[in-house]
Amino acid sequence: MPSKNRLFLLSGLVVLVVVLAIAFAPFAVSNGIRLWISWAAKQEGFIATIDQIDASFLRPVVIRQLHLKSIRENALRVDLTATDASVGLNFKHILLHMGGRIIHSLSIRELRVEVHRTNPNMRAITRRGWATLQRLLPENLSIANSEMRVENGPTLILLRRGILSASETEAGRFSAAEIMIASPWLRQTFSQLRGGTHWEANRLTVGGLTLSRGLDLQSATADFSRLGKQRVGVQFDVDVFGGKIRGNISHEWRSKHSNWKIAGGASDISMGQTSDAFGFADRVDGLLHAANFTFRGNLAEPDHITASLWSELTGLTWRNRTAEAIMLGAAVYNRQIELQQLYIRQKNNQLVLSGEAAFPTNASGWLSPDFRGNISASIDQLGDFVALFGADPDDFAGKITIEGAMDTRDRKFGGHLAVEGASLTFFKTAIDSLTAELNLRPAELEVEQLEIKRKNDLLSGQGKIDLSGAHNYSGTLEARADNLFDYFASFRVPAGKTVNRVPVDVQATVNSGKWDARGAIQVPNSSPISFTASFSLPIGTDWNAFQLSPLNVTIDFPSVFLAKAPQLFHPAIFQDGILSGSISLSETLQHPRIGGDVQLINGKLSGDGWTSFGFTEAGSRIAFAGNRASVEFLNVATKDVDLSLRGEIDFEDINDLTIRISGATPIFDLTSTQVDCVNKIKIVPAVLMLAPAVAEFELRGGVFKSGWTASLHEATDFESLAMSDPDGAARKFPLCLGTSPEEKTLLLGALPRSETGAETSRPKKQEKRQ
Repeated sequence: MPSKNRLFLLSGLVVLVVVLAIAFAPFAVSNGIRLWISWAAKQEGFIATIDQIDASFLRPVVIRQLHLKSIRENALRVDLTATDASVGLNFKHILLHMGGRIIHSLSIRELRVEVHRTNPNMRAITRRGWATLQRLLPENLSIANSEMRVENGPTLILLRRGILSASETEAGRFSAAEIMIASPWLRQTFSQLRGGTHWEANRLTVGGLTLSRGLDLQSATADFSRLGKQRVGVQFDVDVFGGKIRGNISHEWRSKHSNWKIAGGASDISMGQTSDAFGFADRVDGLLHAANFTFRGNLAEPDHITASLWSELTGLTWRNRTAEAIMLGAAVYNRQIELQQLYIRQKNNQLVLSGEAAFPTNASGWLSPDFRGNISASIDQLGDFVALFGADPDDFAGKITIEGAMDTRDRKFGGHLAVEGASLTFFKTAIDSLTAELNLRPAELEVEQLEIKRKNDLLSGQGKIDLSGAHNYSGTLEARADNLFDYFASFRVPAGKTVNRVPVDVQATVNSGKWDARGAIQVPNSSPISFTASFSLPIGTDWNAFQLSPLNVTIDFPSVFLAKAPQLFHPAIFQDGILSGSISLSETLQHPRIGGDVQLINGKLSGDGWTSFGFTEAGSRIAFAGNRASVEFLNVATKDVDLSLRGEIDFEDINDLTIRISGATPIFDLTSTQVDCVNKIKIVPAVLMLAPAVAEFELRGGVFKSGWTASLHEATDFESLAMSDPDGAARKFPLCLGTSPEEKTLLLGALPRSETGAETSRPKKQEKRQ
């Protein structure tokens, strides 16, 4: 065939191929892309749904809608929808299998993404899938509108109305209507964000973002250059409230467990601006002068974790707590936490703590750490120092030094602690000096020496506390005080009066939580009040358990002259009189058995202290036998009336105690109206005996409880009155003594004192005849 004909035939074939390519390219490209996307998605555990693909010749491919959703229940859950995605393909790289990008440009009108991750060990896609994703990274990217929701355990990140454009040849832009971050440690929302972007060598840089007042993102670079090798990284530079934070975070997940590398530093960050920006309820002032942090490893593999932290905080002020400097240096390696130094300086107060501890293997291990270290403290102003830890500074004062070492390896305690203090105040109680020597051993805490002095008062002791099992404790305790009432906060000396001192001396021996105590209280001009007590008080015993535990108590008070004795109640009750007796208590406090007797002779009562009753004089003798007591006589007098009473007390249960009183002389109920409660009982002369007679007066209630009631049992004649008939009519009144400013009086009547027998009828004359 002539050359001219062959050339003509070849040209025709080329034209035919071109025509066929133009004719069938849209069909081949669209179906090829559809098949490839479906196949690749299936390989990675996704199902792909494609609405329509437009593939014009030599023009970008347009995918009207692409929906990707994960189908594996145990995998990372992803739900992605892209609408009107325009993809500019680089066919040279595709057809010739050349390296480089296969997508020239990618433009998406609307993108919605939801990612849920509950298991940190979940695999999203295979290694081959990550390599494919890196090849799909475009040269130019544009997203007109995006919505994103990412959940990783308790952490949630939301992006609303995001816009992104990035190019390798020109600057792009980024904007978002709102970004919200919610986690257990942080909850913050950033609105109306705008910044610039730059895309080069598979690294996307976003910069110039004002997140909030005082918080500006200078630049943040996300590195996808090694995405195919399953590694990404982020570098950031942030201006934070007058200071700087710079950091570098990279994550690699090629191995069985992912590996993190974090390094960062901060300088000169204002704590006051930080507290204002985050809306702290209590303002925090101070300066984070410097900080450095490094971390490498995975929390799921604590054996391979290495980390370090160093920080310096100056001028800290929070509520009423201040500290000039707080420095912390720590490191983690080989499952060991090394506390290089914790230093706190507050004026002349200093605390230094250092040591090392084993990294706990589980969450409960943090409650009993394996720690050994040294502590040194020199505190000149104890009140200011304890305020750092939440205590009331007004309750503490003085100087104290602490030196010691502690070791808790293998859950066995050891160490030594020496404490010395001078001119101290603990809970508003002044102490001249404090000395303590403590030894911490594997199974016990030994108090080698404890001595507290206050003027002439002394408390000393020694003992041991079992740190295992039932936490039994044993030891000896001795206390001596010049005035017992110096240690009762509720005891107040009346204005203008001098109160005599009441010395006390107590010794106690403790064996396995069982106390044997004895002591004496010396009331001025009286014989000593001596007592012994035996009771069990294990660690952790509450008041209800103590009421039900066995105890034995004896108290002897041969003669207490009340005129010289300090008054425990205000207003005072007794002005004069002699109190004597002996009491022994056994079994339990709630169900006691009591033996002995108590007698009051020539009692002179203060009118101020007994305004609810109006009594001026009293005398009585009470004999105890088991769970009952007999009031053999109770003689009381008001300014117009003398009463001679008797009765009994039932204390089988101190939570339901009953006192019954009946009169040897008639008593009448003069209360004409019904009252809802009684806060005053008044006894007045009754000349005409027309009112109902009271056979018995009853009080009922709990010793340590409110809600007492008073009952009047009325008699119909004097014979039943004399027999104290309990079956007569009864009126019941709740007691509200001292709780209501309104006077609610229970009015009782008695025969008036006769003028001729006034002196012989007084209680003190009757008591002498007894």
